Amino acid sequence: MHGNKAVIFARVSSTAQSFERQVDDLKKVAEIMQLEVVEIITETISGGKRNDERQGVQRLLKLVSQRRMDWVLVSEVSRLGRSTMETLRLVESITDAKINIRLCDLGMDTLDNQGKPNLHAEIVMHMLALFAKDWRRNHSDRVRSGQRRAKEAGVKFGRPKGVESNDQFLLKHPELVKSFRSEKLSVRKRAILYDVSPNTVMKVKKALDRDSV
Repeated sequence: MHGNKAVIFARVSSTAQSFERQVDDLKKVAEIMQLEVVEIITETISGGKRNDERQGVQRLLKLVSQRRMDWVLVSEVSRLGRSTMETLRLVESITDAKINIRLCDLGMDTLDNQGKPNLHAEIVMHMLALFAKDWRRNHSDRVRSGQRRAKEAGVKFGRPKGVESNDQFLLKHPELVKSFRSEKLSVRKRAILYDVSPNTVMKVKKALDRDSV
């Protein structure tokens, strides 16, 4: 049987995103499972980075080596990473130490009640990782093919002069951006509260959605 100490691990890929929802949801999971949360690890970094480039992952692995917890709680597999091999290496390092990973979106644990690898979870994780890898490869191929055809047709790439980037637009509305992390309001109420047009509210929402992973 497993102990009751848990570490919460949350990741976002952009500073315009917030950990709050992930962390709050995982705290509720810990409460339901009657687990004691001993540390909350958050990081803002692309999930495609190598594990040794991710401070959050390195902190997690240090706690694993010290056997500071019995569980790692994550909202979904992609929070651990989007690189197939790096994610599987991380999972292996954790489960080899007999520490269980609760994959909340799948409702699965990586270890069974006897502390042995859960074959079902392992198969599902491998399949998800392979699907993600195949999607990225096909997506990249489609993008390159589209760009090649567009260039042949004389289309010029690059942001038109004077057009602001996604990040530049968000930086102009910091309080509005922050409100999406903590408040559930209608477009109209948010526009009135922050003295902007409904169109601006929708543009901020779409910009945040584009930054999400």
